[in-house]
Amino acid sequence: MNDRYLPALPSCWSALTWQQLCGVWEAKLRYGGNPDAARAAALLSLCGLSDCVAGGTDVSTGEAVYVLRGGDGLSWKVTPRELSGLAVQALPWFDYPYGDPGEEVVKDERGKVVKEAREPVRGYVNPNWRDAMQLPEEELSVAVPVNGGGKEDVVFVLPQLACNNLTWEQYRSLQGLVPQLWQEGIGDDERLRLQAQFLAHCLVPEMPAVASSDRFRPRHTFKYDAARAEQSAAFWQQYLSESPVLYHICFQVYQTAVQYYATAYPLLFNGDGGKADPLRDALTGEVGTINGVMKYAGYAGQQEVYDSNIPFVLDILNMMTKEAKEIEKMNSRIKKR
Repeated sequence: MNDRYLPALPSCWSALTWQQLCGVWEAKLRYGGNPDAARAAALLSLCGLSDCVAGGTDVSTGEAVYVLRGGDGLSWKVTPRELSGLAVQALPWFDYPYGDPGEEVVKDERGKVVKEAREPVRGYVNPNWRDAMQLPEEELSVAVPVNGGGKEDVVFVLPQLACNNLTWEQYRSLQGLVPQLWQEGIGDDERLRLQAQFLAHCLVPEMPAVASSDRFRPRHTFKYDAARAEQSAAFWQQYLSESPVLYHICFQVYQTAVQYYATAYPLLFNGDGGKADPLRDALTGEVGTINGVMKYAGYAGQQEVYDSNIPFVLDILNMMTKEAKEIEKMNSRIKKR
């Protein structure tokens, strides 16, 4: 097997379609303890090679040989070692769902290379794009149980890459869950429960905006409701117990969006030389944050702030932080006189 058999492959995670994301994450989860096998399975999935059958043994090496059949009818033989080597070259981004900054070469005092350089791997985040990128699909249909038995399809809005359709209240809910997801020592059941909560707050269901009538078809809208999300967490826990892929994709989208905003708003996320954390202070000082945003935006009620999308609120907080720092500088100059 060589490059001539391969179709044009995505160059990074952000180039994957929703279907490809699902296939790649399924491979990562199925062979989580064996990265070589996971990478090879992902390569086969991206190439559309669903048929891989035993083909005997290579006489010269003694390795097992598999026959791969492509959608175009072509078939060829490959050893696991060859497939793994090709997958490493074809999918350099596979091990870094959130991208990777790479590493410079490391040399000892004699100038000998002790650690090779690692090329950066582009994930979703691109600081030059104000809205980052978006998944091909904007909505997801999931069958959920209904009263009286059976299931019906419910449409959920997906967290687009820059998370511009997340509200400030939704972002706060997710931020509160993330540290718990990475606690050490928690059991599988507790982790599954937390993942279900994350998904419940991340995916917003479609709901009627107006009642239907004989003359008008009902309109639908997506509106985040924290109480409704808590109620639906039990359903998501059952859903994830059967397939955790959706959680990993949504968390990947969310995490890379946070990284994007850390790049777009370094003053908020990184503070001043690591000595301050304005965004953490804003999240902690809820009342002051809400009042400040209300003033800048001209809002009459707190709920309007909670319902605002995250970039709008971050823009205002960034402006408030800049103004506060300017005041600090002015006061410092006055004291020195």
